Amino acid sequence: MKIFSVFMTGSLLVYLLLLSLPAAEPVKDIPFYKPTSVQVIAHGSARALLPGNTLEAAVNALRLGTDILELDIHLTADSQLVVRHDEMIDTTTNGSGLIADMTLAEIQQYDVGFHEVDFPDLTYPAGIVVPTLESLFIRLPESRYLIELKPEGTAAADHLCQLLNRYNLTEQVVIGSFHSSVLQYFRQICPQVPTSLGQSEVALLVVLSRLGLGHLFNSPGVSVQLPVVYAGVKILTPAVIEAAHQLNMRVDAWTVNDVGLMQKLIDDRVDGIITDRPDVLRSILPRG
Repeated sequence: MKIFSVFMTGSLLVYLLLLSLPAAEPVKDIPFYKPTSVQVIAHGSARALLPGNTLEAAVNALRLGTDILELDIHLTADSQLVVRHDEMIDTTTNGSGLIADMTLAEIQQYDVGFHEVDFPDLTYPAGIVVPTLESLFIRLPESRYLIELKPEGTAAADHLCQLLNRYNLTEQVVIGSFHSSVLQYFRQICPQVPTSLGQSEVALLVVLSRLGLGHLFNSPGVSVQLPVVYAGVKILTPAVIEAAHQLNMRVDAWTVNDVGLMQKLIDDRVDGIITDRPDVLRSILPRG
Protein backbone atom coordinates (compact mmCIF):
# COMPACT_ATOMS: atom_id res chain seq x y z
CA MET A 1 0.00 0.00 0.00
CA LYS A 2 2.87 2.35 0.86
CA ILE A 3 4.54 1.63 -2.51
CA PHE A 4 1.29 2.44 -4.29
CA SER A 5 0.95 5.70 -2.37
CA VAL A 6 4.50 6.72 -3.27
CA PHE A 7 3.84 5.84 -6.92
CA MET A 8 0.65 7.91 -7.03
CA THR A 9 2.34 10.87 -5.35
CA GLY A 10 5.23 10.70 -7.79
CA SER A 11 2.87 10.43 -10.75
CA LEU A 12 0.91 13.45 -9.56
CA LEU A 13 4.07 15.50 -9.17
CA VAL A 14 5.23 14.56 -12.67
CA TYR A 15 1.83 15.46 -14.08
CA LEU A 16 1.80 18.82 -12.32
CA LEU A 17 5.29 19.48 -13.65
CA LEU A 18 4.16 18.70 -17.19
CA LEU A 19 1.17 20.99 -16.79
CA SER A 20 3.47 23.82 -15.80
CA LEU A 21 5.76 23.48 -18.81
CA PRO A 22 5.49 26.24 -21.44
CA ALA A 23 3.46 25.54 -24.56
CA ALA A 24 5.15 24.35 -27.72
CA GLU A 25 5.88 26.91 -30.42
CA PRO A 26 2.69 27.67 -32.40
CA VAL A 27 2.71 26.92 -36.11
CA LYS A 28 3.05 29.86 -38.48
CA ASP A 29 0.15 31.37 -40.38
CA ILE A 30 0.06 30.34 -44.04
CA PRO A 31 -1.73 31.90 -47.05
CA PHE A 32 -3.73 28.70 -47.61
CA TYR A 33 -6.15 29.42 -44.77
CA LYS A 34 -8.50 32.35 -45.06
CA PRO A 35 -9.55 34.37 -41.99
CA THR A 36 -13.23 33.77 -42.67
CA SER A 37 -15.94 31.46 -41.40
CA VAL A 38 -15.85 27.67 -41.47
CA GLN A 39 -14.27 26.43 -44.70
CA VAL A 40 -16.37 24.27 -47.01
CA ILE A 41 -14.17 21.33 -48.01
CA ALA A 42 -15.54 19.07 -50.74
CA HIS A 43 -14.71 15.45 -49.94
CA GLY A 44 -13.53 13.74 -53.11
CA SER A 45 -14.58 17.00 -54.79
CA ALA A 46 -18.21 16.42 -53.70
CA ARG A 47 -18.52 12.75 -54.55
CA ALA A 48 -22.21 12.59 -53.61
CA LEU A 49 -23.06 14.78 -56.60
CA LEU A 50 -20.74 13.54 -59.37
CA PRO A 51 -18.16 10.73 -59.52
CA GLY A 52 -15.67 11.46 -56.77
CA ASN A 53 -12.14 12.65 -57.43
CA THR A 54 -12.88 13.73 -61.00
CA LEU A 55 -12.40 16.99 -62.85
CA GLU A 56 -16.15 17.21 -63.47
CA ALA A 57 -16.85 16.85 -59.74
CA ALA A 58 -14.27 19.50 -58.87
CA VAL A 59 -15.73 22.05 -61.30
CA ASN A 60 -19.22 21.37 -59.95
CA ALA A 61 -18.08 21.63 -56.32
CA LEU A 62 -16.53 25.04 -56.91
CA ARG A 63 -19.70 26.20 -58.65
CA LEU A 64 -21.63 25.30 -55.48
CA GLY A 65 -19.43 27.44 -53.24
CA THR A 66 -16.68 25.05 -52.15
CA ASP A 67 -13.64 26.71 -50.58
CA ILE A 68 -11.22 23.77 -50.71
CA LEU A 69 -11.12 20.65 -52.87
CA GLU A 70 -10.19 17.50 -50.95
CA LEU A 71 -8.80 14.74 -53.12
CA ASP A 72 -6.63 11.62 -53.07
CA ILE A 73 -3.78 10.66 -55.36
CA HIS A 74 -2.03 7.50 -56.57
CA LEU A 75 0.90 6.89 -58.92
CA THR A 76 0.45 4.90 -62.12
CA ALA A 77 2.90 2.40 -63.60
CA ASP A 78 4.13 5.11 -65.98
CA SER A 79 4.67 7.62 -63.15
CA GLN A 80 1.55 9.75 -63.58
CA LEU A 81 -0.24 11.12 -60.52
CA VAL A 82 -3.93 10.37 -60.83
CA VAL A 83 -6.78 11.55 -58.64
CA ARG A 84 -8.42 8.51 -57.13
CA HIS A 85 -9.38 7.31 -53.64
CA ASP A 86 -9.04 3.56 -54.07
CA GLU A 87 -5.84 1.81 -55.11
CA MET A 88 -7.80 -0.22 -57.64
CA ILE A 89 -10.25 0.86 -60.31
CA ASP A 90 -12.73 -1.98 -59.73
CA THR A 91 -14.88 -0.16 -57.17
CA THR A 92 -16.47 2.42 -59.48
CA THR A 93 -15.37 1.74 -63.06
CA ASN A 94 -16.17 -0.89 -65.66
CA GLY A 95 -12.55 -2.05 -65.53
CA SER A 96 -10.32 -3.94 -63.14
CA GLY A 97 -6.77 -3.61 -61.85
CA LEU A 98 -4.39 -1.87 -59.47
CA ILE A 99 -3.47 1.68 -60.38
CA ALA A 100 0.18 1.04 -59.58
CA ASP A 101 0.23 -1.76 -62.18
CA MET A 102 -1.56 0.17 -64.94
CA THR A 103 -0.54 2.98 -67.28
CA LEU A 104 -2.54 6.18 -67.49
CA ALA A 105 -3.85 5.20 -70.92
CA GLU A 106 -5.04 1.85 -69.59
CA ILE A 107 -6.83 3.49 -66.67
CA GLN A 108 -8.50 6.19 -68.74
CA GLN A 109 -10.13 3.76 -71.14
CA TYR A 110 -12.67 2.99 -68.41
CA ASP A 111 -15.69 4.97 -67.20
CA VAL A 112 -15.26 6.11 -63.60
CA GLY A 113 -19.00 6.73 -63.21
CA PHE A 114 -19.97 3.22 -64.25
CA HIS A 115 -21.28 2.39 -60.78
CA GLU A 116 -21.05 3.92 -57.32
CA VAL A 117 -20.92 1.67 -54.27
CA ASP A 118 -21.42 4.45 -51.71
CA PHE A 119 -24.22 6.24 -53.58
CA PRO A 120 -25.90 3.44 -55.57
CA ASP A 121 -29.07 5.42 -56.29
CA LEU A 122 -27.25 8.13 -58.21
CA THR A 123 -26.80 8.08 -61.96
CA TYR A 124 -23.92 9.81 -63.68
CA PRO A 125 -23.21 10.95 -67.23
CA ALA A 126 -21.10 8.53 -69.26
CA GLY A 127 -17.55 9.19 -70.34
CA ILE A 128 -16.04 10.51 -67.10
CA VAL A 129 -12.50 9.21 -66.58
CA VAL A 130 -9.92 9.11 -63.79
CA PRO A 131 -8.10 12.46 -64.16
CA THR A 132 -4.48 13.32 -63.65
CA LEU A 133 -3.66 15.72 -60.87
CA GLU A 134 -1.97 17.90 -63.46
CA SER A 135 -5.24 18.25 -65.38
CA LEU A 136 -6.90 19.74 -62.30
CA PHE A 137 -4.02 22.15 -61.78
CA ILE A 138 -4.28 23.28 -65.41
CA ARG A 139 -8.08 23.66 -65.39
CA LEU A 140 -8.40 25.08 -61.86
CA PRO A 141 -5.18 27.00 -61.16
CA GLU A 142 -6.74 29.37 -58.61
CA SER A 143 -8.24 26.65 -56.42
CA ARG A 144 -7.07 25.45 -53.04
CA TYR A 145 -6.42 21.75 -52.55
CA LEU A 146 -6.24 19.40 -49.57
CA ILE A 147 -4.36 16.46 -51.11
CA GLU A 148 -3.95 13.05 -49.51
CA LEU A 149 -0.97 10.95 -50.57
CA LYS A 150 -2.34 7.41 -50.62
CA PRO A 151 0.75 5.28 -51.45
CA GLU A 152 3.09 4.22 -48.67
CA GLY A 153 6.23 4.64 -50.79
CA THR A 154 8.12 7.83 -51.58
CA ALA A 155 7.80 7.94 -55.38
CA ALA A 156 4.38 9.65 -55.36
CA ALA A 157 5.69 12.23 -52.89
CA ASP A 158 8.62 12.99 -55.20
CA HIS A 159 6.35 13.52 -58.20
CA LEU A 160 3.91 15.62 -56.17
CA CYS A 161 6.63 17.98 -54.98
CA GLN A 162 7.86 18.44 -58.56
CA LEU A 163 4.35 19.10 -59.85
CA LEU A 164 3.53 21.68 -57.18
CA ASN A 165 6.72 23.58 -57.94
CA ARG A 166 6.15 23.39 -61.69
CA TYR A 167 2.72 25.00 -61.40
CA ASN A 168 3.69 27.36 -58.57
CA LEU A 169 0.98 26.00 -56.29
CA THR A 170 2.98 25.57 -53.10
CA GLU A 171 0.83 28.12 -51.25
CA GLN A 172 -2.48 26.69 -52.47
CA VAL A 173 -2.17 23.21 -51.01
CA VAL A 174 -1.95 21.31 -47.77
CA ILE A 175 -0.66 17.75 -48.07
CA GLY A 176 -1.84 14.90 -45.89
CA SER A 177 -1.36 11.15 -45.54
CA PHE A 178 -2.35 8.44 -43.11
CA HIS A 179 1.28 7.32 -43.25
CA SER A 180 3.36 9.55 -40.98
CA SER A 181 6.58 8.26 -42.57
CA VAL A 182 5.39 9.50 -45.98
CA LEU A 183 4.62 12.94 -44.56
CA GLN A 184 8.00 13.09 -42.82
CA TYR A 185 9.68 12.32 -46.14
CA PHE A 186 7.57 14.88 -48.00
CA ARG A 187 8.46 17.57 -45.46
CA GLN A 188 12.14 16.90 -46.10
CA ILE A 189 11.97 17.13 -49.89
CA CYS A 190 9.34 19.88 -50.09
CA PRO A 191 9.77 21.99 -46.94
CA GLN A 192 8.01 24.99 -48.49
CA VAL A 193 4.72 23.06 -48.76
CA PRO A 194 2.56 22.81 -45.61
CA THR A 195 1.23 19.48 -44.39
CA SER A 196 -1.36 18.19 -41.99
CA LEU A 197 -0.69 15.38 -39.50
CA GLY A 198 -0.14 11.68 -40.13
CA GLN A 199 -1.98 8.98 -38.18
CA SER A 200 0.62 8.52 -35.44
CA GLU A 201 0.96 12.29 -35.05
CA VAL A 202 -2.81 12.64 -34.74
CA ALA A 203 -2.86 9.92 -32.08
CA LEU A 204 -0.25 11.76 -30.01
CA LEU A 205 -2.18 15.04 -30.23
CA VAL A 206 -5.42 13.35 -29.18
CA VAL A 207 -3.82 11.52 -26.23
CA LEU A 208 -2.03 14.61 -24.96
CA SER A 209 -5.24 16.63 -25.27
CA ARG A 210 -7.18 14.06 -23.26
CA LEU A 211 -4.55 14.34 -20.52
CA GLY A 212 -4.74 18.12 -20.53
CA LEU A 213 -1.24 18.29 -22.02
CA GLY A 214 -2.10 19.28 -25.57
CA HIS A 215 -0.04 22.45 -25.20
CA LEU A 216 3.11 20.29 -25.24
CA PHE A 217 2.46 18.90 -28.73
CA ASN A 218 5.19 20.09 -31.09
CA SER A 219 3.24 20.10 -34.32
CA PRO A 220 4.98 19.29 -37.61
CA GLY A 221 1.78 20.21 -39.48
CA VAL A 222 -0.40 23.27 -39.92
CA SER A 223 -3.71 21.44 -39.55
CA VAL A 224 -5.35 18.24 -38.46
CA GLN A 225 -8.23 16.36 -40.07
CA LEU A 226 -10.26 14.32 -37.60
CA PRO A 227 -13.36 12.13 -37.62
CA VAL A 228 -15.93 12.98 -35.00
CA VAL A 229 -15.98 9.34 -33.86
CA TYR A 230 -13.55 6.53 -34.70
CA ALA A 231 -14.06 2.87 -33.69
CA GLY A 232 -16.80 3.95 -31.30
CA VAL A 233 -14.58 6.50 -29.53
CA LYS A 234 -15.22 10.23 -29.76
CA ILE A 235 -12.11 11.81 -31.23
CA LEU A 236 -13.08 15.37 -32.10
CA THR A 237 -13.58 16.76 -28.60
CA PRO A 238 -13.54 20.37 -27.38
CA ALA A 239 -10.22 19.60 -25.67
CA VAL A 240 -8.62 18.55 -28.96
CA ILE A 241 -9.98 21.62 -30.75
CA GLU A 242 -8.76 23.91 -27.98
CA ALA A 243 -5.30 22.30 -27.93
CA ALA A 244 -4.95 22.61 -31.69
CA HIS A 245 -6.08 26.22 -31.68
CA GLN A 246 -3.65 27.03 -28.88
CA LEU A 247 -0.92 25.86 -31.26
CA ASN A 248 -2.43 27.90 -34.14
CA MET A 249 -3.41 24.71 -35.96
CA ARG A 250 -6.58 24.43 -38.04
CA VAL A 251 -9.06 21.65 -37.28
CA ASP A 252 -11.10 20.04 -40.05
CA ALA A 253 -13.83 17.47 -39.33
CA TRP A 254 -14.50 14.56 -41.70
CA THR A 255 -16.67 13.26 -43.29
CA VAL A 256 -19.87 15.07 -42.28
CA ASN A 257 -23.10 15.04 -44.29
CA ASP A 258 -25.68 15.46 -41.52
CA VAL A 259 -26.94 19.04 -41.15
CA GLY A 260 -27.39 18.79 -37.39
CA LEU A 261 -23.83 17.58 -36.90
CA MET A 262 -22.53 20.27 -39.25
CA GLN A 263 -24.17 22.93 -37.08
CA LYS A 264 -22.79 21.42 -33.88
CA LEU A 265 -19.27 21.41 -35.31
CA ILE A 266 -19.66 25.02 -36.38
CA ASP A 267 -20.71 25.86 -32.82
CA ASP A 268 -17.70 23.90 -31.52
CA ARG A 269 -15.44 26.20 -33.57
CA VAL A 270 -13.93 23.79 -36.07
CA ASP A 271 -12.20 25.56 -38.92
CA GLY A 272 -13.37 23.37 -41.78
CA ILE A 273 -15.85 20.60 -42.51
CA ILE A 274 -15.08 17.92 -45.08
CA THR A 275 -18.32 16.82 -46.68
CA ASP A 276 -19.74 14.96 -49.66
CA ARG A 277 -22.41 17.69 -49.85
CA PRO A 278 -20.75 21.11 -49.94
CA ASP A 279 -24.02 22.58 -51.19
CA VAL A 280 -25.74 21.58 -47.95
CA LEU A 281 -22.95 22.95 -45.76
CA ARG A 282 -22.82 26.21 -47.71
CA SER A 283 -26.57 26.67 -47.24
CA ILE A 284 -26.28 26.83 -43.43
CA LEU A 285 -23.23 29.08 -43.24
CA PRO A 286 -23.55 32.86 -42.88
CA ARG A 287 -23.44 34.70 -46.18
CA GLY A 288 -20.72 37.17 -46.97
